[in-house]
Order: sequence, then structure tokens, then C-alpha cells
Amino acid sequence: MIRKATPADLPALLDIWLEATQQAHDFIEPSFWEGKFEDMRDHYLPSADVWLYERDGRPLGFFALQEHILAALFVSPSEHGQGIGSALLEKARSMTDGLELSVYERNSEAVAFYQKHGFCQIDLRTDQRAGHVELVMLDCTQMDGAERRAADREAVELMQPG
Repeated sequence: MIRKATPADLPALLDIWLEATQQAHDFIEPSFWEGKFEDMRDHYLPSADVWLYERDGRPLGFFALQEHILAALFVSPSEHGQGIGSALLEKARSMTDGLELSVYERNSEAVAFYQKHGFCQIDLRTDQRAGHVELVMLDCTQMDGAERRAADREAVELMQPG
């Protein structure tokens, strides 16, 4: 079941976030993420519209929206491959038009997940805090064929050196 998160859910969501983010971003020192724990708890999650997926009363994943931006989507690593991320993504899509997100380029599993679900790359940027390249992606499922081809061409150009 997917439901709106409450303040009482915050400890479980933080546990999911820390475990999943350290696994997905193994190219960044775990201490970096541990240092972001308080920001996540005190600012990041409370400022977002957070929804969680739970089974038998146990949170297994969540997403955070900030307007049309998918700011976070995390699933407990022990629950990967069970459709939880897909269900969360569909719920987020139903709540806004033109969903946008950013994902580290080196997080190939997440990049493939979003591409499989119809997201296309629209930009590149460097996360100054972590020092890694992020892909900015847009939900392209609502684009017509010409718009999608143009976005695909732009993505290829972004990846070219110089």
C-alpha cells in the first residue's frame, strides 16, 4: 500500500534512505551520506511531499516530491526487484505533470530504471557537494515522437566531449 508519510514514519524512512543510498552510491564515501543524515531528517524530508510504500505496516520504500521534482525515490535494498520502485514512481507521476529528477551518472541501476520507465536525459550537471556528474531526466512518456527524438539528440550531444 502507498500512503502519505507522517512524522512518525521519519525514523524508518531515514533508515531506508541511508542503507539504500550507501548501496546505490558506492562510489561516494559512506561518511559523506552519514554527514547528510541531519539535513535529511531536519530539512530535506520535512520540506517535501513524502509518500511511502508499506507492507504489513512496515515501510519498504518512499519518494519525496518538491513540486514537479522527484527529489528522492528509495527502496530498502532487501526489497529490490519486487516492483516497489515502479509502484512509487507511478504514484509520483499521478501527482504532477512533467516529472523531473536527477540521478548520478555512475548509478547505472537507477539510470536504467528511469530509462525503462520512459525518462530521458535533458541535461548534465555536477553535484558540487559530492563532486559527481548527475543526469537531469524528464518523464518523456507524454512527449510526442518528434519531441522525444529531439530530447534524445540533445542527450547525445551533452555526452560528447568538448
